[in-house]
Amino acid sequence: MNGNSLKDLFFPRRCAVCDEVLPYGTEGVCQACGRKLPFIEEPRCFRCGKTVENEETEFCGDCMRKEHLFRQGFPVLRYVPPVSDAMAALKYHGRAEYADFYGKLMAEHFADRWKEISPDCLVPVPVHPHRLRKRGYNQAALLAQAMSRSLGIPVNEDLLIRSADTTAQKKLSREERALNLRSAFQPGPETPPPCVLLVDDIYTTGATVDACTEVLLASGAKRVYSTSVCC
Repeated sequence: MNGNSLKDLFFPRRCAVCDEVLPYGTEGVCQACGRKLPFIEEPRCFRCGKTVENEETEFCGDCMRKEHLFRQGFPVLRYVPPVSDAMAALKYHGRAEYADFYGKLMAEHFADRWKEISPDCLVPVPVHPHRLRKRGYNQAALLAQAMSRSLGIPVNEDLLIRSADTTAQKKLSREERALNLRSAFQPGPETPPPCVLLVDDIYTTGATVDACTEVLLASGAKRVYSTSVCC
């Protein structure tokens, strides 16, 4: 029995959706959760990737009200229970191992689009050093690393710096989100390549992605796309 087998025996893996112990040798999610993952269905908003009412509708209500700076967004799942609970566990309750499953899912679900877009690098949305010390990891970085292992696209965490430890976005209105993130990000020590794919766990109004995109474009990037587990 190898080291991984022993680890699974004494510290069994848990489903990245319902958190139940997985059968020995199983990875990712249990069969029941795998069959009912709440994928975002077509038709999608051409800009942010949320579901829209019909094929004739190009943009969702959010994107009709606001012109975003990023080219396109590619969220995978709807932010509903139990996936929303899993995101909270990943972000706030130490379930860092969940990122392997969701990052791989993000890579595989849009594999054809990633080939078409051909991003030069994956850039996780950064967290402030204070929050990073408290949490122990940046969940967006773990997702990006899992995507990188599947896609072979490098991760670059030196293009953006989180310069302000802002209020949690989920507590704010749309207008407050945008104001909260003003000047929250700064360029990192490296110059961005032409095409960047931003990676985050949850997309809501696009305020975070726009704030990051603004810095990346000002620093030299030509095209910025985004992907997230949920929206």
